[in-house]
Amino acid sequence: MRRIALLSLLIATCAQAAPAVVPAGKLPDDVTPQHYALHLTIDPRRDRFDGEAKIQVKLAQKTDRVWLHAQQIAIATTRVTGADGKPVDAQAITHGDSGVLEVRFAHVLAPQQVELSFVYDAPFNRQLEGVYKVKVGDDAYAVTQMEPVSARFAFPGFDEPRFKVPFDLKLTVPKEDVAVANTRQLREEPSADAQWKTLTFATTRPLPTYLVAFAVGPWDVAEAAPIPANEVRKTALPLRAFGPRGSKAKLAWALEVAPPIVKFYEDYTAQPYPFDKLDLLGAPDFAAGAMENAGLIIYRDAYLLTDAHSAADHYRSVFNIEAHEIAHQWYGDLVTVPWWDDIWLNESYATWGQAKGTAALRPEYHADLEALERRLYAMASDSLLSTRKVRQPIEGRGDIETAFDGITYQKGAAVLAMFERWVGEDAFRKGMREYLASHAFGSGSSNDLIASLTKASGKGEAFAKGMRSFLDQPGVPLVHSELACESGKATLTLEQSRYLPYGVLAKDEPRWGVPVCTRFGRGGASDSECFLLEGRKQSFDVAGACPDWYLPNADARGYYRFDLAAADLAKLGAAAARLSSPEQVVYADAIDSAFRRGTLPASAVLDAMPALASAPMPQVATALLDRYQWIREHLADAATQPVLDAWVTRLYAPRLQQLGFHRRDKEPGTDTALRTRIAEFLAMVVRDPATRAELAKQGRAALGLDGAGKPDLTRADADLLVTALKVAVQDGGKDTFDAAQRAFEANRDTTQRYALLAGLGATRDAALAERARDYGLGASVQIGEMSRLYEAQIAEPENRAAMWQWLMKNFDAYRVRLPAFAQAYLPKTFDYGRCGSAAADEMSGFLAPRVKDLIGGERGLGQTLEGIRQCGALRGHVDRKALAEWSAAHSL
Repeated sequence: MRRIALLSLLIATCAQAAPAVVPAGKLPDDVTPQHYALHLTIDPRRDRFDGEAKIQVKLAQKTDRVWLHAQQIAIATTRVTGADGKPVDAQAITHGDSGVLEVRFAHVLAPQQVELSFVYDAPFNRQLEGVYKVKVGDDAYAVTQMEPVSARFAFPGFDEPRFKVPFDLKLTVPKEDVAVANTRQLREEPSADAQWKTLTFATTRPLPTYLVAFAVGPWDVAEAAPIPANEVRKTALPLRAFGPRGSKAKLAWALEVAPPIVKFYEDYTAQPYPFDKLDLLGAPDFAAGAMENAGLIIYRDAYLLTDAHSAADHYRSVFNIEAHEIAHQWYGDLVTVPWWDDIWLNESYATWGQAKGTAALRPEYHADLEALERRLYAMASDSLLSTRKVRQPIEGRGDIETAFDGITYQKGAAVLAMFERWVGEDAFRKGMREYLASHAFGSGSSNDLIASLTKASGKGEAFAKGMRSFLDQPGVPLVHSELACESGKATLTLEQSRYLPYGVLAKDEPRWGVPVCTRFGRGGASDSECFLLEGRKQSFDVAGACPDWYLPNADARGYYRFDLAAADLAKLGAAAARLSSPEQVVYADAIDSAFRRGTLPASAVLDAMPALASAPMPQVATALLDRYQWIREHLADAATQPVLDAWVTRLYAPRLQQLGFHRRDKEPGTDTALRTRIAEFLAMVVRDPATRAELAKQGRAALGLDGAGKPDLTRADADLLVTALKVAVQDGGKDTFDAAQRAFEANRDTTQRYALLAGLGATRDAALAERARDYGLGASVQIGEMSRLYEAQIAEPENRAAMWQWLMKNFDAYRVRLPAFAQAYLPKTFDYGRCGSAAADEMSGFLAPRVKDLIGGERGLGQTLEGIRQCGALRGHVDRKALAEWSAAHSL
């Protein structure tokens, strides 16, 4: 018996002492936070901040340790208090740079609730994560960005979305600074020396760590009238906006449009705005466009501030981003995903909701067309074999960061819109309301949502199966359709496969449940009918007489591409003017995608352009310009390129002359957008001398080089400013470059700084381009501003070889300035103009050994290389002789 007891003791001791495996993904389920109390002391003028974090934690079973998260945090003291109020001996152990913190107890604790308390300090983050600071002149600001996994840089905690609990927050800040957080401020207490103040904020509703937010600095504050109570929300909602010093007047537009946006979502969801206030804050530097923190939405200030000199597109962007972020207060904040593989529920729904809200409140913005263009962009990525699923398994931080892409945002939103079109808006809204009500202030998964929508749809399991087919497998369906008429009755035969560009072969044959809604034209009228394509090939009877033409994507709401017989495509082209603008865009995409598959010649793309070019909507008129640019760069030669450029200039220059080079008073936004697109295309791609001369004149005036004195960027048309500065710098040489650099360094308006950096980056002079590249790594350029310079530079073919050599020399210096989410896109930034296996091999040779240092770099490089090789395959397939014959027939 003594031997058995001794053996049992040895086994228990060894088990307790055995090293535990550090969690690499999700934390264990048996330890859950219940409440946080945070007290941070923040002075943005310093290099570090101090913090105290107390976390109430429930131990579901006996344990000798707790796993949580903390990164780059120096913990001075760790205290553990048991349920009996007595201290528990414990130590905090960090595990390298994993971001995982272990609190190890001196003995095994029984199941109970304990308090973990940490006193610590940490540096302000240098890559716009966690708590970071921004300097603007003599002013310093502290801002937070916790999503997706950066709260661990700010405080120890359980940094996963499933852990939603209340937070209590206190901030001690310099007495002269303004501080704001998720909830209303309750009180303010001055320090004994009157140099500091401590602000206490109301307890939050249950939140995940990634939605905790605060900001400190010399903010301007604009307080609007509270948003009135309504049938859904019974109390008024406080509304404010914050911006950097001197920006108060520029916050008016954001405050004006917020109340109707809030009311729209309240009416749609039948759920009141979930939090105790709505604050909008524009930060001088920010990694993303904006962040939907509960009650405190933080933006790049360029995406929040407007004035009388702002571009029309800027006003539209501010509205759209605000509609997106406010939508998140329901889709993501009220109901939160349990894990990052379901992040599409947040982002897809906010993207879909933004389009609905914008269409209802600002129909002149044509949200359907904007959403469609973004959807087609996502389809380009989804046409790669290496693309990911909407619901992609998450195995590490790289998977988390790269989940915030066009597949999550645009594809997910397009799938929602497609199934909404199929079941009807009323049924879809009913399902959405049930989902939000059932999971309010908790978590909801894809399965939860699909169950609610399926119940409301009336379509049964076909709905659930169809949605899952788009969420759980990658790729874009290609629907091949054939129409047969016999005895006045029509039969539509549909066949599905995966859309892939020329030369790409898939190993599998995926199947989707595709709601194919088809428009049929008969005489001067048309109607639509929907068919659910579930098998590889199915035939359907069409209601009514045989149509004159048909479009297998009515209202352009389907997330698929279609392929028609040549005769049917010709009939559709002849009827294109009868289509709605979104349908005209998907008609253009059918031509473009067929060319990319290698089934249509380049001449078919070019021949389709004139009918589209005359359309009033900019998205239609310019629908094939990207493909024209590809043909121009990769197929045309010294003989055909001038002919192509002269032809396309004849096509578009008269439209630009008609529109003029300045926005007219009260002109339609479509005219403004069309002017901007055509002017940029003619000036930067075709390099039309007449267009460039007009723009260079505006750019020089903006820089004060026309004798007007100091720079004043409002002298240029606001919507053409970026292109005007690019042309002025390209044509003006060193003096103009220097003037733009001086203007940039003196300017504190982020939007204008973006424009000036684009101008500097666009220079084609070899020495000036080298100066610009080096300048982008210096302290004068904020981290969030860098991309404007480098993207403008590599867009110019003359710069690409030198820029690649520069990257190879400066890779580490460039990499360390990239925010976490941007690192995966480094290869894509440098792929401009690369086409073919040799170009891919060159990139791979340098970057493949280094992608381990980029968060999400493996996926980013793999997709970039695949795209480069696809380009080469198509280039080798297209008949250049036919292009030469087309050019000869269209030369003057």
